[in-house]
Amino acid sequence: MAISVETSAWPGILLAYEAVALTLLQTVFSRRRFLKNAAGGDLPAVRSYFLAVFTFGLAVPVTAVFSLAADPVAVFRALGLSGGNVRLGWILAAAGIPTALAAGAVGAGDPRLRDFYPFAKDALAGRRAFIGYELGYFLFYYTAWEFIFRGVLFFPVAASAGLLPALAVSTIASTLFHIGHPETELYAALGAGFVFGLAAWGAGSFLYVIPIHAAVGIATDAFIYRRAARERSSR
Repeated sequence: MAISVETSAWPGILLAYEAVALTLLQTVFSRRRFLKNAAGGDLPAVRSYFLAVFTFGLAVPVTAVFSLAADPVAVFRALGLSGGNVRLGWILAAAGIPTALAAGAVGAGDPRLRDFYPFAKDALAGRRAFIGYELGYFLFYYTAWEFIFRGVLFFPVAASAGLLPALAVSTIASTLFHIGHPETELYAALGAGFVFGLAAWGAGSFLYVIPIHAAVGIATDAFIYRRAARERSSR
């Protein structure tokens, strides 16, 4: 007999699940642990970490909803995984991406961020490695990140407790996940959590936040890559 879980039960189920998933991603499947056990350089290790984030953060819960929810579309809509206000969403993305690219350029000038990013330093070895790394960064890491923090930890909380508590919950959680990153990034994560949450709320979907958030990280890596390439060519 097929199991059918009502839509109203899913926010609590997914909140509990993502709490477990985030714990695993900070411990057993953490980036540091993958790097510590790396045998073939840091690029395969970080790719494995991205895959773990995608699997535990997004693939497993989405598959569960598809398989077990009485109305999967309604569940995804409640999580902000829908088209939302398409026009406003694209306006916000178009306005946010240039700002994100500028933030990445500024971040790349910080020596502490240059030491920390990209997660896999072997991605700086050449153009092909870098492009492949960044594609994985976008497709596996950032999509799962926004599903967790601007989806599961934001929209259901906003529906039950209001916008400000939802912003607080998602922002605090996403900032805590940055522990171990450079201090300047912790402050940036705190501010970005509120901005990205408001953008998702305005658009009625977190999908439009994904390219904005990803643009910050990918631009940071890109400017670091350009700097490294120039240093190699000048030797």
